[in-house]
Amino acid sequence: MALLLLKIECFVINRRDALKNVGIIAGGLTILPYACSLTPEIIFSNLPNIKKEQQDLIGWLCNCILPEDIENFPTLEIRQNFVLTQVNDCLDIEKISGFLVGFEKFQLALSPTKEIKIESLTPEEQMTFLTLHFEGEGVITDFLGVLKNYSLLHFMTSENYMKTYLGFEFMSGRYLGNVAV
Repeated sequence: MALLLLKIECFVINRRDALKNVGIIAGGLTILPYACSLTPEIIFSNLPNIKKEQQDLIGWLCNCILPEDIENFPTLEIRQNFVLTQVNDCLDIEKISGFLVGFEKFQLALSPTKEIKIESLTPEEQMTFLTLHFEGEGVITDFLGVLKNYSLLHFMTSENYMKTYLGFEFMSGRYLGNVAV
């Protein structure tokens, strides 16, 4: 009888270990798809369908429109995140939908099958493509205009630009020693 209880007890322990291992494996398999990417992906509430590759394309376009100079004009966040945050937070729903339509049309104008990436083109072809769409009319031009405006705004938020070119003072009410009596 004692031998039978010992076998049952061993079986219960083994079953518990097996269930624990199954739980660990199931949890690991559930988390695995989210752990494969080493680069963090920012998800914007009003732009949920923009993936990391598309965010990178928008960042590339913004830097192509106005190149980022991190050494002379540092900012708190990179231009890509700034522009997407501004689009997400400051534009209303119809302008966001126009932005997304313009972005989709831009990608289709680049490659109808989305197999060609803009980085694979030569710099001359890239500039020709962007110039053609900047000078045109339509949703692609509006999309590029939004990127241009927010890229310029990002540049204007750098501390060096505000101090050097705008004469902005971060401490208001500076005392110059001239007080009218």
